[in-house]
Order: sequence, then structure tokens, then C-alpha cells
Amino acid sequence: MAEEVKSRNKASFWKRLKGEFRKVIWTDRPTLVKQTIAVIVISAILCVIISLADGLALQLIELIVK
Repeated sequence: MAEEVKSRNKASFWKRLKGEFRKVIWTDRPTLVKQTIAVIVISAILCVIISLADGLALQLIELIVK
């Protein structure tokens, strides 16, 4: 009896999961490409800014310590 309930719960879970995936609005390819490029560009810009700030901070610390 317990296994039957478990089996029914699993089937119910997958059925509900499938129903939830039908509700998802998937983005179209051109939008996805634009957003991906934007994320990559912004990440690269932030990488450069952080690297410059780190290098400047390192030079300032070395100047103060010496």
C-alpha cells in the first residue's frame, strides 16, 4: 500500500512539474543572443575596472610601505 502511494506521488510530481514547464515563457533566440552579449560585455568591462582598481591599490600600498 505504501509503495502504491509513493508511486502515485512520484507520478503526480512529474505531472505537476510538466504543467509548470508549460507555463514558462521562453525567450526567443535574438533576445537571448542580445542579452548574452550584454552580459559578456558588462562582465569584461567590470573585469577591467576591478583589475585597474586592484593594481592601483597595490601600487598605493607599496608606495606607503616603502
